[in-house]
Amino acid sequence: MNKKLILFLMLFFFFTKDNYGQENKIKISPNNLLGTSSILLTLEDRGKYSLTIKNKSGKKIFIKKFEIFEKKLFAFKHDFKNFDNGDYTFELSSKRKIIANKKFSKN
Repeated sequence: MNKKLILFLMLFFFFTKDNYGQENKIKISPNNLLGTSSILLTLEDRGKYSLTIKNKSGKKIFIKKFEIFEKKLFAFKHDFKNFDNGDYTFELSSKRKIIANKKFSKN
């Protein structure tokens, strides 16, 4: 019984990390793009990163490059007043590899 429970918990942790871990890397507060919003990025490793915002046609409309020196939350504010209503894709990348991808809307 204990072995089955331990196996279940290990599998749950493994699949939860793979399926839902990415979702927590990019957060917007408030949850939709209104005026000035805070962008929170959860970063696990030191290094150089890039956050790219693309509109619904895939055109890059904002790029922010930064470097971190320890595991932490990286936060900054961005003014979305000049963005048109619609969906936007936020891509967090490091070393030319996308590590998180999330969509947000502006209504």
